Amino acid sequence: MIRMKRLAAAAALAAAALPAPHAAALNDNPHASAFVVLYRCDGDRWLAVAYPAPFARASEPARLSSNGATVILSQARSGSGERYVSRAADLEWRIKGRGGGMTKLSDGSTILANCVES
Repeated sequence: MIRMKRLAAAAALAAAALPAPHAAALNDNPHASAFVVLYRCDGDRWLAVAYPAPFARASEPARLSSNGATVILSQARSGSGERYVSRAADLEWRIKGRGGGMTKLSDGSTILANCVES
């Protein structure tokens, strides 16, 4: 009985010494959290986009705010960079590197152009 308790205690200590699971390592990385980026676009127009954490992008939406309105955008397939869409708001937001642009999803007309991280 005493030997079993010692084995259990040794096993508990060994388990505590193991490295943390991968998810905990992601949370230690400040870039693994959700974040907000401010963009300045042509015509001195501004917008803020709240992006989900990288490990949650497939399931969590982005939130784009401009002129007091907020639109929920889902990540969509993109050939290059990242693409977010809202069919309800008829919007498409594309980013590549530190820049982006907004168009109408239905006809591709430009709403905001040459948006750059500020």
